[in-house]
Amino acid sequence: RDGRSDWSSDVCSSDLKWLFASSVIALTAAGAANAQDGDDVLRQNTVTVTGSAIAGTPEDAALPVDVLTAGDLQLQGDPSITELIRNLGVSTGVDGESNQFSSNGLEGTSNVNLRGLGPGRTLVLLNGKRQVFAPYAVGEQAQLFVDTNTLPSAAIGRIEVLKDGAAAVYGSDAIAGVVNFITRTDLEGFEVSGNYKSFEGSDGDYEASLAYGLQGDNWNWITSAGYQFRSKVSLRERDATLRSYADNPVGGWSSLSNPGYYVPIGIVGTNPTTGAPITGPIQGATNDAGCTDVGGLVVGGTCRFQFTNFDNLVEEEERYQIFSEYNRTFGNGVDFHLEGLYAHTDVPDWNTSPSYPPQSLLNQFVPASHPGYQQYVADNPGAFPATALGALFIGRSYGWGGFPATGGSQEGFRKYDSYRLSGGFDGEFDNGVRWTADLTWHKTEGERITNDTYINGLTIALQGFGVCGDPNTGAIPAGAVAGQGTCEYYNPFSNAIQQNALTGQANPNYVAGLENSVALAEWMTDGVGSVTTTDLLVFDAGVDGESGIQAQGGAVGYALGVQVRREGYEVDPNAVTDLTQNPGPGGTGRSEERRVGKECRSRWS
Repeated sequence: RDGRSDWSSDVCSSDLKWLFASSVIALTAAGAANAQDGDDVLRQNTVTVTGSAIAGTPEDAALPVDVLTAGDLQLQGDPSITELIRNLGVSTGVDGESNQFSSNGLEGTSNVNLRGLGPGRTLVLLNGKRQVFAPYAVGEQAQLFVDTNTLPSAAIGRIEVLKDGAAAVYGSDAIAGVVNFITRTDLEGFEVSGNYKSFEGSDGDYEASLAYGLQGDNWNWITSAGYQFRSKVSLRERDATLRSYADNPVGGWSSLSNPGYYVPIGIVGTNPTTGAPITGPIQGATNDAGCTDVGGLVVGGTCRFQFTNFDNLVEEEERYQIFSEYNRTFGNGVDFHLEGLYAHTDVPDWNTSPSYPPQSLLNQFVPASHPGYQQYVADNPGAFPATALGALFIGRSYGWGGFPATGGSQEGFRKYDSYRLSGGFDGEFDNGVRWTADLTWHKTEGERITNDTYINGLTIALQGFGVCGDPNTGAIPAGAVAGQGTCEYYNPFSNAIQQNALTGQANPNYVAGLENSVALAEWMTDGVGSVTTTDLLVFDAGVDGESGIQAQGGAVGYALGVQVRREGYEVDPNAVTDLTQNPGPGGTGRSEERRVGKECRSRWS
């Protein structure tokens, strides 16, 4: 049973949920979840079960639990955690790839999705204890999940997968099942391993791990570390990923290209009341005559641009983890367990299209005084009517010519840091009743940046006030002259593109001095992103034992437990993303109606 109350303040909006749970009485003591190898003297013969709070033995297992030991993993070639999860028969729809097409925007992370019900419905435990949610959710499903990339494979002694729902014991995030990663405690000495793999078009991926263990009469201490690196692989390296428009018209072909297409604007009438001229389209849309010269494809009257040429099949990814665990049995039979974890993931060079289409098209006007416009008319007589005041530009700010600052793709990054500390005691009373008490703290901080174009910046840059104006608000400095001093024109025409950024083929329409500068590109674009932090604090305590009542299946067991859990979620947007600082076109920046900026939410369970 649980109740919930909500409240808000100037700092946080919070949920409060208290849960006092008593597990169901089981007719048998189900199979062990935390059972260690038979020669482990520090663990009891009866242990807590994955999917139940009642202790039992492996032989008594009644739950559909698959167990993969460290030996099983070695026989599979020591796969990474992501590879292992993907190959589980009950796992489907796993997000574990480091590219923007297969990761749901979660490059650098991995998750578990049992029975295809969504990663938010699979509970992922470490030594039977909860882990914090990753900072960013699965976008399409708005599901939070546990990032399994934080776990070093060298530390894993066994993985138990409960293929049945366990919401009655764990809550709604265990509807699909439970995956319990159990660390090893039997290592003595050093253990080193590594592997390397590659495929055509890749510089190779490699992993290395190191583990060191000490064993005493009543204690052990084991520390494991892992390092993984994935090389960047462009989609251009694989023939199957880029198809012609005829073969795959939805394979990354955008109708909003660069060069784009234009609608000439002129005087179409006079306001009968004021006598003021009325402007509007005086001719239908026309493509840039240099579309095919820079790599574009004219289809259905528009210049198509295949933006996937600038994306990666695999993003560069670097990760390292360190995990340390200490166990001790005191003279009174009480067991003590303490573990710590740190993991870092970096996707430093996240590549994407040179630009995204602007969300607002109707104010992207190129005046007839624009140097690029005048050169285009001179090279293409009759392209625009002589009476045109200019043309409406419909397209991307950068395309086949690439992003000037990099010569190709725009770049962003993703970065994650995770910290975990967990410890507890367990023992047995004189009457045989077992007890346990644990405290776990886990925190993950994520930062991701994706570049995009200022719409107001593009608007005033077309008018010749790029760099000198304010790209956010579109404000133009008093006394500024278009294209003079520090003010620059953004040129959307093909005469601004020196060569195809993909093939290096020279553009015959290029005119020196009309190209877009790096300074203009960096002024007109900026990183959209946030720093998001999730944290978890959990206290668990419980008792379990046998009632003395015998049933046909064995002794009736019981368990009684309590859990207090606080989950925190905080988003700190950067200045570009914060609506109070950057409201965007038509925005006011006011925040009375909805809270933006830093926000935190907490849940107590």
